[in-house]
Amino acid sequence: MSAEVETERTENAYDFRAQEAKWRPYWEETGVFKPTGNAAKGRRYVLDMFPYPSGDLHMGHAEAFAIGDMNTRYYKQCGYDVLHPIGWDSFGLPAENAAIKNGTHPKEWTYKNIDTQAESFKRYAIAVDWDRRLHTSDPNTISGPSGFSSSSIRRAWPTAKTRW
Repeated sequence: MSAEVETERTENAYDFRAQEAKWRPYWEETGVFKPTGNAAKGRRYVLDMFPYPSGDLHMGHAEAFAIGDMNTRYYKQCGYDVLHPIGWDSFGLPAENAAIKNGTHPKEWTYKNIDTQAESFKRYAIAVDWDRRLHTSDPNTISGPSGFSSSSIRRAWPTAKTRW
């Protein structure tokens, strides 16, 4: 391949990072991925499995969340009001073992990784409602051995009697 062709290809390349930097603040300010409460066709709910905050995201996360993201965007384009919350399964051995291996207290390690993963997810530009973010290790999210308290469920997830 000649240097001339390579230079032309580089000059005409789409700058993903510049476009993401341009549009991400707009998406956050306008709340484009938040449910509105009005939709011509009704409501849809998309839930991805919550990741473990044992480190930063990897390509497996990108692949898994692409499915929920695609469904969210598809339903939104079809006229549905879509709720797609985000959360972290921050209890359990994966996060605890990673913290111990790195010589850090599990709580500190877990919340640091949640913030790191959240920033990575935002760079992926997945269509989630960031106002409904939850962590299973948050005392305001869980209650007793059942796992989720009714107040956290009402806050994060829709019910037949509440609006998003």
